[in-house]
Amino acid sequence: MSGERERQRMQSDPRRTLEEAASRRLSCEIMSRKGTGTQGILVRIERGGVVMTVPTLRFHGGEDVRIWFSMDGQPYTFEASVIRVGVPVPDRTQDGLLVGFIDRWTEGETEAVEGKIVEIVPPSGPSISLLSPPMRLVEITVSGLSFVVPLDFKLIFVESGALQVRLGMSATGTEEISATVRSLAQGEDYILYHLQLSEVQDPDRHRIIIDALGR
Repeated sequence: MSGERERQRMQSDPRRTLEEAASRRLSCEIMSRKGTGTQGILVRIERGGVVMTVPTLRFHGGEDVRIWFSMDGQPYTFEASVIRVGVPVPDRTQDGLLVGFIDRWTEGETEAVEGKIVEIVPPSGPSISLLSPPMRLVEITVSGLSFVVPLDFKLIFVESGALQVRLGMSATGTEEISATVRSLAQGEDYILYHLQLSEVQDPDRHRIIIDALGR
């Protein structure tokens, strides 16, 4: 029972969860608002925020990012703001990134919400919902979306490959939009994809749909 109580305390306290993840040096995915992403490693928790190593520094102070990581099979995501780049880290490089102002902390599997539709539409066969396991929707904006799939998922998407995405609400209808795999990152047991949406026929309706899906 003590192990279960500890797990529950960690779930209610993002700092404890992040401290545990940093102690294990877990890998994470860092995504910018522009839809680009890179992989890092959680290193330590400071009073001012979270430090992680990012060998390829692509960020600048004040930039908003979303961070995704998995621990013991449980996914976690949160939003943060970059405070400082070039932070010293234990491997004696200047590859550290300090982020703070953590917001929108979420944990657990992405659950399908009645009425919401976010699907990949393959050339043949049934559509694939990004709101039901084993798929995990990480982020969706007017210009793109990010999702995670297990490494053993049967359908693999290639970088720069073209896809069709269906978005909408069952009560108000859907839209199908062309998308391109802008980037992908492979972790220990998952692949994180970033899609860039294009050829939106009705920008105003599209924005309304994205706002509804984000609620």
